[in-house]
Amino acid sequence: MRIKHIYIITLLIFAGISLNAQINEDSTYVKPTKTYIKYLDLRFENGAMMGNGNTIGDQLIESSYYNGMDVRLGFRKSDKDNVYSNVYRRPYLGVGWYASTFHNESIGNPNALYFFLTIPFAFEFDKRLTFSYTAAFGLSYNFNAFDEETNPENIFLGSRNNCYVHLGFLANYNFSERWSANATIGFKHFSNGSSKLPNLGLNLLPFTLGVSYKMNKEPEMQLSPGTIAKYMQHDLINVAWYNGSKNYTQGEEQNYYKTGIGINYLRQINYKYRIGLGVDVFYSPHMEERGAEGNSVSTAIVGSWEWALTRRLYVPIGLAVYLNRNEANGEKAPYYERVGLRYRITDHLNAGVTIKAHGGAADFFEWTIGYSFYKDPNKY
Repeated sequence: MRIKHIYIITLLIFAGISLNAQINEDSTYVKPTKTYIKYLDLRFENGAMMGNGNTIGDQLIESSYYNGMDVRLGFRKSDKDNVYSNVYRRPYLGVGWYASTFHNESIGNPNALYFFLTIPFAFEFDKRLTFSYTAAFGLSYNFNAFDEETNPENIFLGSRNNCYVHLGFLANYNFSERWSANATIGFKHFSNGSSKLPNLGLNLLPFTLGVSYKMNKEPEMQLSPGTIAKYMQHDLINVAWYNGSKNYTQGEEQNYYKTGIGINYLRQINYKYRIGLGVDVFYSPHMEERGAEGNSVSTAIVGSWEWALTRRLYVPIGLAVYLNRNEANGEKAPYYERVGLRYRITDHLNAGVTIKAHGGAADFFEWTIGYSFYKDPNKY
């Protein structure tokens, strides 16, 4: 199975389970009066492309003109008694489709499918003007990839299919009960996680204007927030198995398997955050085939932070320092970062994808399956 097929399947799975996490957060406690507010958004964007100091890259940016559009379907709980709905002040979760053009054949006209989350800074109630922060993660496709003979200008991306990330701040103005307008400023990034070199990544600073339509009415009786019970802290031990592949040499077609195991102790301090410390062990085989020398095993100490978006959906974040490493395995710095998305399939079994990077330069995508040992004393 090709990497792009794995990306597509994983994205569809995450879109489904993420919406399920929003719509059916408590499978053991269902209230017949729950209502899910649905939103349909149409957004248009324009912005600046960021260079990296490379002469060819800067010339490509100067000859390109970027704009795009989004269509989004969002879901928001109105149940005032749902814990995470109150913790995050009635957030929006959903899926979207993105289309763009750079008016330059060297880059192409990429599209993207993605999952998004929008969290208000305060309860919106019936306010006209509200503010939120938003994030999106998904798969982009239809880039014109780098090719030494046919497309040497695109030094940013060596693949047609890439990771899509968008972070931003959003202002929303409600004209009526159903219609509103919004504006977003933020940062957008495309990368393939070093699955195909080059992978300098394409970075944008977009400004977005849009209109939103509320597809069903929110019950007035459920506008006020409910009571959030005091959180009882508890411990967790996470075991994770990372799998992925890496392209080590530009122009080489072959990708090589890379794997690792992580063990972390964490303390969940509130509904949102788990913090802790752990150990990673990585294995980068096929040393002789890659023409590499040295150790194929590396180890590191990891500081971990998990941001729980719901009971099951969370963002793992890590900052690690190597105890031993080998630059021939793509470990170019003495430290690395990790960020991604994971979902608890059961109370203890989880799966997801993270990206491991050295100073912002991707090492590889970690397709992860894990198990958490814990006993949660809280009632949701």
